[in-house]
Amino acid sequence: MWSKTHISVRKVGDVAIVDVTGSLTEGSEKEMDTAYQQAQNEGLTKILINFDRQSFITSAGFGLIVKLIWQARNSGHVLRVAHTSDQTRELFDVIGLTQSIDVFDSEETALAEF
Repeated sequence: MWSKTHISVRKVGDVAIVDVTGSLTEGSEKEMDTAYQQAQNEGLTKILINFDRQSFITSAGFGLIVKLIWQARNSGHVLRVAHTSDQTRELFDVIGLTQSIDVFDSEETALAEF
């Protein structure tokens, strides 16, 4: 069974960091939407989804990321992902998401590249 998702938002400079622990699943949609909305409400246009290395993403979770990519593009925001497990990074490559979103090994590297 997947671990419960916890999503929180914090601000570093002009970047909203959406920290994700646990499993990103279809049940995470409301919490992820709330986090994205919080970043928008604060006027932040740079958003980093920062995973815990033990996080797991289901196919529906990848669907949520695709939805966020479209929302970010339509809003003129920059969206990036950091700190995924090696397996998750490989899935980003296999399903072609790395063509649409930058994936970084660490939060620090992603922040430096904004």
